[in-house]
Amino acid sequence: MHSTIKVNAEREGPLTLLKESSHNAPYKVIHYGSRHLHEHLELIMMSASPGIMDGDEIDIEVNVHENAQLKLFTQSFNRLHPMEKGAVQRTNVLVKKGGIYKFIPHPITPFANSIFRTVNEIQLDETANLIWGDIIASGRVHSGESFQFSRLHSITKVYSGKKLVLYDNQLLEPGRQPFDSILFYERYTHQATLMYVSPYAAELKAELDEILTTQYEEFTFGFTQCAPNAVMIRAMGNEGVMLYDWLSAMGQLCWEFTVHKQEEEQAKLDAEQTTEPKAEEKTAPVAEKQTKQKTAKRAKKEATAKSTAKKAKAIPVQPVGEELEEELAEAVAEK
Repeated sequence: MHSTIKVNAEREGPLTLLKESSHNAPYKVIHYGSRHLHEHLELIMMSASPGIMDGDEIDIEVNVHENAQLKLFTQSFNRLHPMEKGAVQRTNVLVKKGGIYKFIPHPITPFANSIFRTVNEIQLDETANLIWGDIIASGRVHSGESFQFSRLHSITKVYSGKKLVLYDNQLLEPGRQPFDSILFYERYTHQATLMYVSPYAAELKAELDEILTTQYEEFTFGFTQCAPNAVMIRAMGNEGVMLYDWLSAMGQLCWEFTVHKQEEEQAKLDAEQTTEPKAEEKTAPVAEKQTKQKTAKRAKKEATAKSTAKKAKAIPVQPVGEELEEELAEAVAEK
């Protein structure tokens, strides 16, 4: 059976809404809880099938538009039934500028003789944020089917700004690999992975250095900053539900951290726009002041010129000839 799922999350005002989405049997995507309970969008992917069967093909497309925020959940464990040819699942994700996408599904449980390939290709804007997880079980452990599957191949590629920043390639073949040895599953039956790709990855890594200071008795974990904008957490344990709950809690921590950082940046931007006038507003008073100064100077010059002219007019001026005649007459009289 060929199944397709398409999800479009778009931002409208403060809300992220589901738009232009589709799915076909046996899958369904619906709102997880109340539609407007949160400003972000929460969806759950459900299936009427007991699991993935031989020959199944599943294509999933998720688009998170600019500044949209989406959390996608799964209904239950992803069970892989016995197969001869195998099944495949292809997922394509696009997260645009400022968007946040969180997807941490329930564990994959491969039955004996199952064959499965999953390829995830994720394209992120440089300012986008991804919280992505997966858990791979060794099989139906309590039914004695641990590592009885034939082949499981999981590929996840994450691009940020069209640059490949994270490539997780896991090929599991119990018939050819020593899963009890070091660098494999060792004594554990479940492996969990959490990827955080974001402009805030380095800051989150610093927070994790303070938070995750001790190991748990139930499972072992480690984390690293595998790229300037990517952090990966890997955990090994023996209980799928426990690992799922822990990974979900870590994913929620990443979500809240990301939202907090975005709100900080927006508040800073709003404050700068409020306190700093625009360029036109800055230059207008200066130009007005200069004009007033020029007008005052011109008026002062005109007033000075008028005053000087007035004074000049008030000074009596005698002709040169008359002045000389008076001096000569005085000189003759004295003689």
